[in-house]
Amino acid sequence: MLSEPARRIGDVRWSFPGFRRAHSDEGDGSDDGPRLDALDEPTLSSLLHHSYGLGRMELGPHAVWPYHRMVASARCFYPAELYLWTAAAVGKLPAGCYHYDPAHHALTRLRTGGIPGGLRLATGAGHEETLALMVAAVCFRKTAFRYRDYAYRLCAQEVGMTVGNVLLVGGALGLRAGVHHRFDDTVVNQALGLDGEEETAFAVVDLSPRRRRPAVAGPAPLPRELGAPLPLIRPHHVRTNAADPTAWTGLTELDRASRLTGEGGGTPVDQDAFHLPVGEPESASLRVPIAGNEPSRDCLELAQALRARDSGGRMFLPDGVRLSVHGLGGLLRYALEPVASDHGAVDCRPLVDCHMLALNVEGLPTGLYRLDAAPELVGLPGRDWRSVVSMLCDRTPSVNAAKANVIVFLTVNRIEGDRWFGNRGYRILHHEAGVVAQRISVLAAATGLSARITNGYHDGMVRDLIGADEAHVPVFTLVLGRRRATAQYEPPLTW
Repeated sequence: MLSEPARRIGDVRWSFPGFRRAHSDEGDGSDDGPRLDALDEPTLSSLLHHSYGLGRMELGPHAVWPYHRMVASARCFYPAELYLWTAAAVGKLPAGCYHYDPAHHALTRLRTGGIPGGLRLATGAGHEETLALMVAAVCFRKTAFRYRDYAYRLCAQEVGMTVGNVLLVGGALGLRAGVHHRFDDTVVNQALGLDGEEETAFAVVDLSPRRRRPAVAGPAPLPRELGAPLPLIRPHHVRTNAADPTAWTGLTELDRASRLTGEGGGTPVDQDAFHLPVGEPESASLRVPIAGNEPSRDCLELAQALRARDSGGRMFLPDGVRLSVHGLGGLLRYALEPVASDHGAVDCRPLVDCHMLALNVEGLPTGLYRLDAAPELVGLPGRDWRSVVSMLCDRTPSVNAAKANVIVFLTVNRIEGDRWFGNRGYRILHHEAGVVAQRISVLAAATGLSARITNGYHDGMVRDLIGADEAHVPVFTLVLGRRRATAQYEPPLTW
């Protein structure tokens, strides 16, 4: 069992380059913030717990889904599994591959030894400074027994949010986290002992030290020798149900079609091709800058925000209290900040477009806005948003979207996803959107709001609202509002 995780780990915004530059102690706009050169056991404990550990527990007669982790999950089934491969010993833990058990906050060792060269090449995490690789896998059975083939979408969304949370936690602890989407599935699955059918790797995160300034020369390349092949392992897995997997054959066929082989990485993508064309607003008054809407030095403690993050309860009726423009800016300011990934040599803006429907924001006219990377909100007048709100209320009656402060729509370009990533594109674009959704959810919690992710919407109506063609599809809808007090009791697990 790991040691007790720290109750405070740092500001929720330290993972964002823009925030670090704005708060540089040197005053020259350099990339500042906490820095960690090596992993120790207390840091590893905090990293795992705050990334995917248990955060709250429901009690009382209304408890239906009692255990809540740090990310949202459809009906709290949590199909994602975290695996960690450390490059060197961490305290008394030998270097090796481990599976994380959130319920007991413990690691189970699967292999001993540093990260093999073959695994580095297969994932694209090919530099000497890597402290550990974190692999987010999915166990389809945990969700597919209920949602059948639709579980593939839910699993891809949750892995994206989990990866987004690893980025937040790693940044607060002083690590640099890089996301690898394009890796050799067979090599990674065999290394972790996954069967590649009911459980398979979905994303890899490279954890390394975050330097004050980039090195003049890049890290030395890894040797081409792969070494002896890893022996096969067959870890014991406890099946959580007895449902017949033939009920979700379409899901496994889709996953097999997205497999890659060879070295990790790939051609840098043209990120501009993924975004909707930007038109000029009719008036400069429709532009609402949000860059300066936050206190300069106030700390938004990430551990506290993660424990407070929730989805509004089973029946989400926001309380109707108005959200200030300052609060809105705080939760959207860094949503589209660049991410280190295998999309290119430099950090890349998420391949996602973000639109926001303001319903109850003090100082901001009701209507639809587009979030620019600047960042600023650009008003899009003349859109029929009332029919979309009615549709959301009808399709998801457990959420009163009409009482929300704001509704956020995240869209991706499926055509460009297919062109750049092939069959892998569906998974990657949901990961990208999941990273943004987790950022908004956690920053909303720091503002005192709940964020309910819903897939209950009419795709065409949302596209018409934001002015998108069939190439741009909405993949996330987030309903944000302040939760009312109910009989549902959820004390945070604070160790």
